[in-house]
Amino acid sequence: MTKQKQFGRDWTDGELKFPEHLTPKIIHAALFIYNADSKEQTNKRVEHCAKEIGDKAMSFAMAILLLPTLMNSMAQSEEYTTWNEQRHKKLN
Repeated sequence: MTKQKQFGRDWTDGELKFPEHLTPKIIHAALFIYNADSKEQTNKRVEHCAKEIGDKAMSFAMAILLLPTLMNSMAQSEEYTTWNEQRHKKLN
């Protein structure tokens, strides 16, 4: 029989301080949502997590999930392109 894992458990037993936006419960919520098998299941998991962890923590979890999309958008922006070109000029 496998041991049931506790959602959002601090496996460090309080030895580490976590920033408010990276607590185990927020990371677990993001992973739980990310690993859904379908869009319908994703929606159900989002609703469940929102009830479990609250609005503020859920905003952090969703931000974690959106980070790759935001990074891609930023990399395509004019500001990033200009900054990157200037950086390469300084390095070379």
